[in-house]
Amino acid sequence: MTIITELQQIEQQLDQEGDTTQVRKAFWRIVGKIKRMDSAVVDDEVVEKATAIRNRLFKQDIVISVGKGVVVYFMVFLLSFLGYIWVLLFLESTLALFIILPPLFVQIILNISLILICICIAYGAYPMGRYLGGVMARVKFDGMYRYSPGELGLKIEYTSYLRTTPSRRKWVFGFPIIWVFGILISLLLTTWLLNPAGIWAPIFIIIFFGIFYVIIYRMKTGEIYRFVRELRIAREVKHNP
Repeated sequence: MTIITELQQIEQQLDQEGDTTQVRKAFWRIVGKIKRMDSAVVDDEVVEKATAIRNRLFKQDIVISVGKGVVVYFMVFLLSFLGYIWVLLFLESTLALFIILPPLFVQIILNISLILICICIAYGAYPMGRYLGGVMARVKFDGMYRYSPGELGLKIEYTSYLRTTPSRRKWVFGFPIIWVFGILISLLLTTWLLNPAGIWAPIFIIIFFGIFYVIIYRMKTGEIYRFVRELRIAREVKHNP
C-alpha cells in the first residue's frame, strides 16, 4: 500500500470517526515514514495530503503574525535583560537609600528579584529560539497561536517542515533549548562579573530548567523529546539511506 493511499484512508477515518487516538497514531506513524524519505523526491501530493490532515488535527487558530509575535517577545526579552542589569548594579544601593537591612536580607531580595527576571528573560527568549531554529532548518511558520492563556506558540508550516532534510529538521526543536540555556549561562557569567552576590539566581534557574526539561522528556512531550526523536530519524537516514 502506498503512502498516499494510507493517508487517504486516514482522511476517511477522520471524516467518519473524528479526531480519535487511533487516527492520530496512524497518522503520526505515516508522518514518521515521510520524514525518513528523501525530501527531494517526496511526491507533492503526499506532502499536501499530510499537511491537510495535520492541520485538521492541529486546530489552533493564528492570533498574530510571526513577525509581530517575534518583535513582541524580543521586547519582553530586551526589557527583562535591561532590568536584570539594573537590579545587579543598583538594587542594593537603592534599598540602602530607603531602608537599612542586614546584608543577608539584601542578598535574598537581590536573588529573588533576579530569579523572577530570569524567568521573564527565558519567557521572551524561547520563541525567538524557535524562530531562529526554523530559519536554520529552512522551516516556515504560519503564525503564532495561543498555547496557553499567557503564552503564544509558533505554528509550523507543515509543508516546509516535511520538505526539509532530517539533518536540518532537528534544529526546529534543538536550537530553542541551546538558545535558552546559552542565554542563561551568559547571565551567569554577567552576574559573576558585575555582582557575584546575585550568582545564586542564574544557578537556580539553570538547575530548575534542567530538571523541568528532564521531566517533560520522560512525559514524552516538550522540546527535548521532539529533538531526540528528530535526531534519531536523522541518524537512521544517515546510516540507512
